[in-house]
Amino acid sequence: MKEIIKKKPKLKIEFKPKEPPDSIEHILRQIFWKNPELVQISKEFLSHIKEWGRTDSPYSVKGWENYCTKKGITQSIYHNMLKRLRNAGMVEKVYNKSRGVHELRISEEFSSYVLGMGRVWNEFCRV
Repeated sequence: MKEIIKKKPKLKIEFKPKEPPDSIEHILRQIFWKNPELVQISKEFLSHIKEWGRTDSPYSVKGWENYCTKKGITQSIYHNMLKRLRNAGMVEKVYNKSRGVHELRISEEFSSYVLGMGRVWNEFCRV
């Protein structure tokens, strides 16, 4: 039997080393370089998840419909944005056993990846 291996989708980020990021918008522009209209929408969404994460009931995945209605965005825009944020490691989907729902949370994966990339580069430069 052939084993099926799922690969994590790739995310292309446009780095501009001569313009180091000075804000979250700057980082999001590098992630959403093909769809700059998603920069502000994704910043608001990240803030929304972050605020919910500070409560006893973090943002439920099932809340996407209400969020779209509240923000006036389409399902397609929402899922495209979420896909890129998850692929970048900024947002993670976690199953909350006690509540029986999937939740979205801010993730440390993005910063860990970028810090790791910096360490590799610094090591390469020293040798």
